[in-house]
Amino acid sequence: MKRYLLNILLAAGLVFVSASCDFLGENPSTSMSEKVAYATEPALESQIYGCLQGFYGSHMMMGYMNELLHTASGLMMWKGQRTQDQWVSGLKFAKYSMTDDNQQWYAQLYAAIARCNRLLDNLPSSPVAEDFKAEIEGEARFYRGVLYFYLVRLYGDVPLVTVCPTTVEQTNKPREAYYKVYAQILEDLSIAESRMRTPERVNALTPGKGRPCNWAATAMKATVYTTIASVLSSYEANSDDQFFDASKPERLPDFSAVGINKAADAWEKALECSENVINNGPYSLAEDYRQLFRWDKPEDFTLPERIFCLQSTNSVNSQNRIELMSLPAYPEGSANTSTKNNNAGRYRPTRFIFQKFAADNGGVKGSSSDNSDIFVSCPDPRFNTTFFHTSYVRSDNGKKAYLYPRSGYVYESGSTYSLPYLKKYLDPKFDVNSGNADFYLLRFAEMYLVSAEAAANLSSAVGDEKWKMALDRIETLHARARKSTDGAPAEWPSWSGRSFSGKDELVTAIFWERMYEMFGEGHEWFDTHRMGARWLSREIAVPLNAHLHEKEQGPGKGYNGAESKGLYAYNYLGTDFPEDYTVLRKSLLCAFPAVTEGAYNTAIDPVADQNDYYWQ
Repeated sequence: MKRYLLNILLAAGLVFVSASCDFLGENPSTSMSEKVAYATEPALESQIYGCLQGFYGSHMMMGYMNELLHTASGLMMWKGQRTQDQWVSGLKFAKYSMTDDNQQWYAQLYAAIARCNRLLDNLPSSPVAEDFKAEIEGEARFYRGVLYFYLVRLYGDVPLVTVCPTTVEQTNKPREAYYKVYAQILEDLSIAESRMRTPERVNALTPGKGRPCNWAATAMKATVYTTIASVLSSYEANSDDQFFDASKPERLPDFSAVGINKAADAWEKALECSENVINNGPYSLAEDYRQLFRWDKPEDFTLPERIFCLQSTNSVNSQNRIELMSLPAYPEGSANTSTKNNNAGRYRPTRFIFQKFAADNGGVKGSSSDNSDIFVSCPDPRFNTTFFHTSYVRSDNGKKAYLYPRSGYVYESGSTYSLPYLKKYLDPKFDVNSGNADFYLLRFAEMYLVSAEAAANLSSAVGDEKWKMALDRIETLHARARKSTDGAPAEWPSWSGRSFSGKDELVTAIFWERMYEMFGEGHEWFDTHRMGARWLSREIAVPLNAHLHEKEQGPGKGYNGAESKGLYAYNYLGTDFPEDYTVLRKSLLCAFPAVTEGAYNTAIDPVADQNDYYWQ
């Protein structure tokens, strides 16, 4: 077994990347000495590219995380029957401690943090001008804050490492309480906010290189406050509704260090940050939603909606798997015309999210015997941008390939064509391995969604100013979506004429708007899990399980009494997702990889020092 913190933090080594090279390359140069690495402005630029490159590991956001984590949200599904723990642990909305993907996320996130720490440790002694060093420090802290945000949402308590260990003993780091990790994240982002380069400086020094500006830190703070507010909201409503044990004083959420004493404080901060970005930041929404996923237009790679994107090229095959794993084989509009990769379409939108998207946005039901009870299309322009469904033309032979929910393919079990595919990463240069589709780690539309959710939670009564503000922010996104057509604007999406009985109903509707706007962009698991166990049961598990027993799943459990056929019985092995909130509390985090880490880390007990609630 590996000793993760030792191998990652001690042996990470220097990250040297030539200032003129493509920072997405897999083998950066390591020929310079440590002293030289921080001695000049170009050297510091190289080091910050090394920090950014840390986001590109094979199990990171553009790699297996999208497949293996988000299939545990209930909104993504894997292709075919898979019986290994690596997959079926997702049927409990989480990942086991010993699954390889869980351990790999942990390892690669800390490896990326180690790059940031090494740069930050060496900056004070650099002879470079203080103003320039401040910019570099701000950006490194931004990246570190984002990386820890991933860790704390995955595992809760994690070792908090902010300097590079120089001895083996210093790698024996205990797990720090989750609220202290959040305090460090917000400290890093606040420093980044004040020191990172302005948009003008970024455009002058590193145009088109994927480097975020100081406003990205403010936007990221809005998302962090939203998660804290969600955790506190569910805890305040039901003290046993979150991942921590409320009977233990040391587990209770204490965010006083960051000026938060109750959920409303966090919602106020989320609203303040998101509104600041909306009203004063350098960003704007793309005029057409389709531009965000149009990978053949150079102008679309510089859209002002981009806040923090991970860039892609065809040369990073092992690091960028989002196109291969989400697209069908030989997708129309791609360069994949002769070679088939059996990993194509390994993760897919569930029928549940497909049907709910259509049901909430004017969907149309089919007319054939096997699809007359389900939605087969939807007039919301985002729908066809998000999904391959019904059929597509194969790029290798020009023939149609049929898929769900076309008549004849509804009852398919174990078939490549029994589910829709995700379409957002369709790229004309995709050639079977990779392509040019970028990954939106954060885009401007999310600020409208954060603002709407915060305002709704702060509303005191139906129809008050905060309530109207929430509706207005959603309508802005709806209006953009309706205009994303080649002809007259679409009628959907729209909340015109729709009323909400109270705050809970409005907040839940805003959650689903997040899914419709940003589905497939890597938010699924995090968003479904921050809301608390009762919410996860009520809004995801219960309706999802009911859907799995619907007639459309085909012959199988819940239909004609057969257990061996049908998409649900085949792909999910006839297994329902847990609905009991006491069980779901265990699923709000992935299990910390304590068995592996604790085997060598003397500060972590592999048995006793687990999450209070976790899957083994």
